Amino acid sequence: AHLVVFTISREGNPIEAACNFTVLVSSCLSQKSVLGIYTTGTVFEPAFYQKGADAMKKGELPVPIWVYVGLGRNEKGNMGYTYGMEAFGKSEMEILESEHSLEQIQAFLFYVAEYVIKENMIFRDGETISFSSEQKLKITKSEAVNVQGESLKIWY
Repeated sequence: AHLVVFTISREGNPIEAACNFTVLVSSCLSQKSVLGIYTTGTVFEPAFYQKGADAMKKGELPVPIWVYVGLGRNEKGNMGYTYGMEAFGKSEMEILESEHSLEQIQAFLFYVAEYVIKENMIFRDGETISFSSEQKLKITKSEAVNVQGESLKIWY
């Protein structure tokens, strides 16, 4: 058996809808026969999802259960991408040809995803993003490599 769950925010607030979804799903996951939850293109273990949902009790956004970060590598370097940003009205993000480790890419993408969602940021082609005075990362928008449609490439 399976259960389909979705939420709609009457005010158009995607964070509120995601929080309501998270609370509802987390309560359903307390049943002992639940094997997992399929969301953002992946299956999460109930314990992992509930641990993420618990972050909301501390006033944090549970971005790791809202946005999937995929990782990989090829001959040009390491890469990562988000899947789930569109639910918040945002562009998916990709990092391509990076010399950073997969762990660094994953942490960076979760950090940027949380920042974009929480602050309602919109990045455009040609802009830069920085999190320190020494850092200035170029952003380009083009056809996505790892997800459908266009994505923002952050040159990290």
